[in-house]
This record gives sequence, C-alpha cells and structure tokens, in this order.
Amino acid sequence: MVVRLRKRPKIYGFARKHLRNGLFHRAALRMMPNEGERAGHWDKHVALVESKTLKGWLDWDFIEEEHIRPQVSGDRTLYYLQYFFRNHLTSMPVKRALSMGCGGGNLERALIQLNAAETIDAFDASPESIRLARELARNGGIGSHQIRYEVENINQIRLEPGAYDFVIAKMSLHHFENLEHIYDEIRRSLKPGGVFMFNEFVGPSRFQWTDLQLELANELLDALPERLRWSAPSGTQLSEIGRPTVDEMIKMDPTEAVRSADIMPVLSTYFDIVERKDYGGTLLHLLLTHVMANFDLNDESQASLLRTMFLFERTLIAHKVLPSDFTYVVARPRS
Repeated sequence: MVVRLRKRPKIYGFARKHLRNGLFHRAALRMMPNEGERAGHWDKHVALVESKTLKGWLDWDFIEEEHIRPQVSGDRTLYYLQYFFRNHLTSMPVKRALSMGCGGGNLERALIQLNAAETIDAFDASPESIRLARELARNGGIGSHQIRYEVENINQIRLEPGAYDFVIAKMSLHHFENLEHIYDEIRRSLKPGGVFMFNEFVGPSRFQWTDLQLELANELLDALPERLRWSAPSGTQLSEIGRPTVDEMIKMDPTEAVRSADIMPVLSTYFDIVERKDYGGTLLHLLLTHVMANFDLNDESQASLLRTMFLFERTLIAHKVLPSDFTYVVARPRS
C-alpha cells in the first residue's frame, strides 16, 4: 500500500499528515530501514568526509568563493555562517544552540570558534560520527561543557521546549524521513524570537534527476575537453551522467535524499521563511562531484571555463528553466 501511495505524492502527503500514528504510519515505519542500517553508512564514511578525502562539489574553495557566496551573502569573502550571524543574531554568543545531524562535528567546532554560542547540543544517529566529533573537539581544546555530542534517532527525537536561541542544520535535513515530526520538535524547542537556519540540498528525492536536468548536465560534460572528463570517484572517464535507480540509492545509503523534495513544502506548515537564498547546484552538483579534481585552478583558461559553467547554471535558474537544488534558509516558527 505504501509503495503505491508513494507514486501519488498528493495522496501520500495527505495520508502522512492525517493518518500519522495510525495503521498507515506504522506500515510506513516498518518499510523504512532501521536506525542501525541508516547509521551504518555514516559510521563507515564519516572520517573520510571529515578529512575531505571524500569531496563533494561543495567542498572546493573555488566553488564556494566564486559561485556560492556571491549568491548567498553577496560577498565572496563572507561565509554563510558569518552572514547568518550578522543578519539574524542580535548578540553573540547566544546562550544555547542546537545542531541537527552533526556528523563529524565540523560545524559545531566552527560555531564555538566563531563565538556564536556558549553551549551547543549536537545530535546524530551515527555512533562513529559522535565518537569522532567528541575526539576532534577534545583535540581542538573544546570541552564537553561547550559542545554536547549525543547519539540520537533524529526521526523520533524529542527536544526540550523553549531551549534554544537558534537551531541549525547543515546538509542533514535531506537525510531525515520524518520531516513533520522533526520540524514540529524544532519549532517547539526554540525560544521566543529564535530562528531555524539550514543550508541544504532540496532537489529531487533519491536523486531522481529530471530529464531536462540530465540533458543539460550531459551537454556541459560533452563541452569539456577530454582530459577533464575523468571521474574522481570511479577513476574512469565519465562518458555520461545518468539517473540512479531508487534501489541503487537505498543500497548506497538508505538516508540519502530520502525526502529532499519535501523539505521546503513541508517547512511551510511549521515555519515562516524569513530569508531564502538559492544557489543552484542543479547541474553543477551532477557534474563537478565527478570532475572538479581534474581542473588546474592556476590555469586561467580552466578557471574561466568553470566560471562560464557557473554563469550558465545561474542564467537557467534565473529564467526559471531549472529550479535550484541547493538553498540557504532562515525561518521562524509559525504562530
């Protein structure tokens, strides 16, 4: 029943909203991977991610400074956290903040180093991620009284009401299935005047790229010189960007983009958006995750080629040919 309903998103959304905790909800939960399966992928890979051995398209300084910051902060020298502090925190440090889906802890360490909060609670479902986060914090001279890392099932989390000045999620919401419950808990956990900020992938769930998206991404690939088409993840030449099957996605990581397309629609039930800055990735994510390592950024011709690709994607999004798959959002609880 759940599989059939998923193919009809409007009916599925209605059922999730109105039949929660009933037969439908229990059936859906039985079909979800258990929390151990969900955490297993990150237990294996968190150290590689934390060390930037595994690099996605967002992990390159050139992309951050030349493409993302100009669209989010309007200043290639101003990181999104600094932009958030300047525009949405009246004073720093705040007393207490929360990070949802903290992984190996680089965000929370940055928040402490930037004097954003006196104390931070940070939760993740992966025991190895929490172990590594605690170790790296200790090595950086940050005590447990400053950052409290805990293993938590985020999909079933219960948060202390009225506890936090801000709640933050960095590239973690797209790993959460039970968005309705999580948003409701975050809303209740914020102090009066508190805000929820996230920097997030909101593109097609389970990476089910649209036909137009694939067509345009492959046109960009075909335009690259042959020497730049090697795929870093596979070590082979990339001849085509394809659409993974849902089964392949679940096998790779049961949580990856599980309901990413629902992140923004569901948010509107619980929060009012104060600020939203889309920054693309609709084509660049698909292509540059594979080939960015091939570019010599000291070669101005190759750097200019990347800038042309950035402009191509921005233009298509500005003219609503494509949506943006990545966004920065600040929101306040609805009354």
